[in-house]
This record gives sequence, C-alpha cells and structure tokens, in this order.
Amino acid sequence: MFNLSDPNVILTGILLIAIAWSLKKNFRMQKRVRDRDPLQEAKHEIARTEQKQVNRLNQLEVKLFDYGREVEARSDDRLRVLDELLQDADREINRLRQQLALTQQNSSEPTNQPGPDISMYESSRKISASLEQRSMIVFLSQAGFSVQEISNCFQHSVSEIETILTEENEQHNTDVA
Repeated sequence: MFNLSDPNVILTGILLIAIAWSLKKNFRMQKRVRDRDPLQEAKHEIARTEQKQVNRLNQLEVKLFDYGREVEARSDDRLRVLDELLQDADREINRLRQQLALTQQNSSEPTNQPGPDISMYESSRKISASLEQRSMIVFLSQAGFSVQEISNCFQHSVSEIETILTEENEQHNTDVA
C-alpha cells in the first residue's frame, strides 16, 4: 500500500511536518499577542529610558566633578606661585628700603670721597650710579623693560641708561671671555 522509500511519500511527510511546525509557531505567536499587556510594556520602556538618562546624568556629574578638581588644582598652583612672588617682592622691597635708609644715612654724613659702591665712568658726560642701581638697570633690561621705562624708574636720561647697559654688556662679555 505505502512504500516508504517512495520520494513522493517522503516529500509529503516533510511537508506535513513543516506545516505542523508552522501552525504550532503561529498559535504560540497568537497566544503571545493575546497575553500581551501594552501598558506594562510601555511602563517597562519608560523605566528603561529613565534609567539610561539617570546613568548619563551620573556620567556628566562625574565629568563635571573631575573638571572642577582640575580647575581648582590649577588655580591653587597659580595662587601658590603668586604667593611666592609676593613674598619675594616683599623681601626685595624690605631690602631696598634698608639700602635706601643706609644711603640716606650715609649722604647726611659729610664726606669728600664717594663710597666704595659708586663707580665713575668716563664718557662724553660722567655717569655715576651705584652698583646696585646698575645691577637693577641690567636686571630690568633683561626682564623686558624698555630703556624709557628704566630711565623713568631711576630718574636718569635715556642716553645714560643706554650707556650703562652698553658698558655692562661689554664688561659681561670681557668677563666671560
């Protein structure tokens, strides 16, 4: 009656199995659609989206905190450097005040000879400046101040300041050689 080795029978059997599997899958899908709760799915989707936003907000908060710490560290470093510069400036001001007081005290005493810290240079005009003034003039020049600004500080003419700078540069070049 039925020959199981017949290709038509085998194909019919495979076809019946595929139809049964497809029907079973279709019934499962229909059951899943019937049992589905759209409200619960919407709530679940909203909760998942809110959690993503909270996570992103936490990441931004951590980045902001790190940035704040970095800015604070930079500003602390700059403040520390400024404090050191202020302390150095205060020490220099005190030293200059003491030097000024000594100079004023020495100038009130009548002497005919210049003190050991005064150098006389011969040129078209005699330019005299204390060694300390000369070193300050050179220092200000190296710090980037113009000759005009330096002459305003020391009440010397621009040509006197240029002469002092030239002499100091020549003296420095001969000292190095």
